Amino acid sequence: MTRKSLFINKNLELRLPEKEFAKTLFQIIEDQREYLGKWLPWVEKNKIEKDSLEFLKSSILFNNGGQKLTTFIFFNQELVGSIAFVKIDKRNKVAEIGYWLSKNQQGNGIVSLACQRLIKYGFEKMNLNRIEINIASENSKSLVIPNKLGFIHEGTTRESLYFNDKFYDEEKYSLLQKEWFKNN
Repeated sequence: MTRKSLFINKNLELRLPEKEFAKTLFQIIEDQREYLGKWLPWVEKNKIEKDSLEFLKSSILFNNGGQKLTTFIFFNQELVGSIAFVKIDKRNKVAEIGYWLSKNQQGNGIVSLACQRLIKYGFEKMNLNRIEINIASENSKSLVIPNKLGFIHEGTTRESLYFNDKFYDEEKYSLLQKEWFKNN
């Protein structure tokens, strides 16, 4: 990603992390801590604005190193969430998508559009062969996304996630480059 943004439409874009996002990012987390923390284990570690700043700094480093590709979702010029390749395996040409969105922005197709744009970038610019999405079985809202985007459900790994003092099963989905190009 050489530009600072991947544009989706006139109202929606994915921006690379900048330190200046720290205050807004922390405010979203603080205002929605219980809601976001239900499925995002990192929320509990983000206790003060400096924690958000440190996350942004590490995101910039991981992006530059090619281990991850973290972007932030902006809707009408406002930070509303994040989507990322949270793991990139260059040797095997595989990446895993992770995403979250502010509660008040859900239901508008924002995550689906953001996923489609990141998938396109991954297959066309990064030459990935496979993109995965792994979701806790009980996270019904997130489970809609891979199904909507044509991912194949590969199975369930039992009690492979542990957060909030509980074990969760995890659903594994994948999409191959050849499937993407066949349908797009």
